[in-house]
Amino acid sequence: MARGRSETLTAREAQIMDVVWRLGEATAEQIREGLEDRPHDSTIRTLLRILETKGFLAHEARGKAYLYRAAVERERAQGLALRSMLTQFFRGSAEDLVLRLIEDEQITPEQLDELRRASPAPSPKVKRASRRGGEGKDAKSGG
Repeated sequence: MARGRSETLTAREAQIMDVVWRLGEATAEQIREGLEDRPHDSTIRTLLRILETKGFLAHEARGKAYLYRAAVERERAQGLALRSMLTQFFRGSAEDLVLRLIEDEQITPEQLDELRRASPAPSPKVKRASRRGGEGKDAKSGG
C-alpha cells in the first residue's frame, strides 16, 4: 500500500533540504554532490519533484538546468516536524517530550535551566495542564 503524502520531511528529504538551506540555491547536481552518499541522479530528481509537490522547494530554469531554492524556511520545517512528532508520539504534550529527553539523557536539567535563562519570555498563552499526571483531563472537562 502506498504511503499518503505528508507535510513533514522524510529523513532523505531533510538531507536534501539541508543542502539547499546551506547553499541558498542549487542545481540538482550540486544538491547530489552535497549529500554524503551521492545518490543516483534520477533519485535526486524524483525527490526534488516530491519536495516541490509538498511545497518545500521551488525552481526556476537557468539555461538547461533548474535552480532550486527553499520555499520554506528551516525554522518553519522544524516547527512542522516538531508538531507532527508531538501529535504522533506525545499526545501533543511538549512536557512529555522534554521529560523523554531528560529520561533518555539527551538533555540534562542543568541544560534546561540554561535554555530557560537564555530564551526570551514566552508569549502569553493559555496554560495547559500537564497530561502526565491526569490533570489535563480534568482541566478540559472543567472539573
